[in-house]
Amino acid sequence: MPDRANAPLAKLRESLQLALEADGPGGGPQVMDQLDAAVGYYSLHFSKYPPAELADEAHRTRALVALMLRQPQPDARRADLRRAAGWLSALVGNLAYVLGDYAAARIHLETAHRLGNAAGDRWLVGWSLGAKTMLANSLGSHDEALALSERALEYADTPLRYAQLLAWGRLRSLAAVGDRAEAAAVVGSAQDAMAADPEGDQPGRFGFDLTELRLHLAEAARDMGDHAECRDHAEASRAGLSPSRPAWAAATLVLARGEAARGRYGDAAALAAEVLDAVPAQSLRATSRERLRQLHGDLVTADSGVHAETLEERLRTMPPLLPGGASSDEPNGVT
Repeated sequence: MPDRANAPLAKLRESLQLALEADGPGGGPQVMDQLDAAVGYYSLHFSKYPPAELADEAHRTRALVALMLRQPQPDARRADLRRAAGWLSALVGNLAYVLGDYAAARIHLETAHRLGNAAGDRWLVGWSLGAKTMLANSLGSHDEALALSERALEYADTPLRYAQLLAWGRLRSLAAVGDRAEAAAVVGSAQDAMAADPEGDQPGRFGFDLTELRLHLAEAARDMGDHAECRDHAEASRAGLSPSRPAWAAATLVLARGEAARGRYGDAAALAAEVLDAVPAQSLRATSRERLRQLHGDLVTADSGVHAETLEERLRTMPPLLPGGASSDEPNGVT
C-alpha cells in the first residue's frame, strides 16, 4: 500500500512528469507551473517530512530540471528553469545540512548561489549566502560566517529578510566569539526589523517568523551566558510550535542546555527525554542531535550523575540518521 503521508510528494512528481510529457523534453508553461508548485510545497512543508525523504523528492525534481536545461531554450524560459534549479539546490543544500552532510550542503548551496546570479534572482542569492553562514558557524568558522553575513545582508529587500539574515549569521557568530556588545546591538536590530515588516511572518523554509527568531535569540543568549534570557526566548519559541516538530525539538534542546547551565540538571535531562520520546528518530535532525550531544557533555562536565548516564544510554541506542537515497548532478544552466 502507498504511504499516505508521502502521497502529496508522489502526486507532485506524477504531475510534473505528465506536464513534461505534454510540453516536451525542454518543458513549457505546464512544466513551469508544476515546478513552481513543487518548490512551494517543498518549502512550505519542509518540516513535515523526514529530511531524507524530502531530499529524495527534491533531488528527483532537480534532476528533471537539469535535463530540461540541456535542451535548446528561449532565454526567458532558461532563466525560469535556472531559478527553479537554484531554489531546488537551496532546498537540497539545506536538507543536506540538517542531515549532517556538510560537504554536500556546501556544494548545493554554491550551486544555488551561482544559479541565483545567473537567473537574476537576488533573494535566492541572499538566502543561499545566509544558509552558508549557518553552515560556517556550525563548522566553527565564525570569521567566515561574519564575512558571508555581510554579503548576504546586501540582498535583504524586506525588513523580515533583514532580520532573518541577521539571526542566521551575524548574531550567531558574534555570540559564539563572545562579542556581547555587538551581539546585543544585532538582537535589537533584528527585533526592530521583525516588528517593522508590514507583511509579518512568512511561512515555509524560504520564509521566516517570530518563532524562529526567538530560537536564534535563545541560542545566542545561551552562548553568551545569559541563561534567564535564554529560557524566556526558548519558552516563547516552543510555545508556538507543535510537539514533535523539528523547530520545537530545537527550542526545547536550547532550553535544556540553558537549564543545565543554571544547575537544573534534572529539568535539563527531562527536556531531552521529552524530545527523544516525541520526535521520530528519522525526523530528529543532525542539528538537534548535536545539541543532545552537547547537553550530554554539559551534564558530564557538571558531574550530574544519573542524569548524564540516562541521557548517554538514550543517545547510545538512538538509531542513526539515514541519508537520502537519491542524488542529482549539479545543474549547470549556462548553455
